Amino acid sequence: MEEPAPSPHRRTRLIARDRDEEYRECLDCGEILEKEPPSEPPPFDESLSDA
Repeated sequence: MEEPAPSPHRRTRLIARDRDEEYRECLDCGEILEKEPPSEPPPFDESLSDA
């Protein structure tokens, strides 16, 4: 017997959200997906040499 291909998680629904995290459920396979918190943006270089 062949195993089913992994779900690409195209159909999801939001089940919980707070300030830093978000959780979604895949409607195809039932897996709970945790959205990673946004990463820190790179520091802004205020050099005028790029102007």
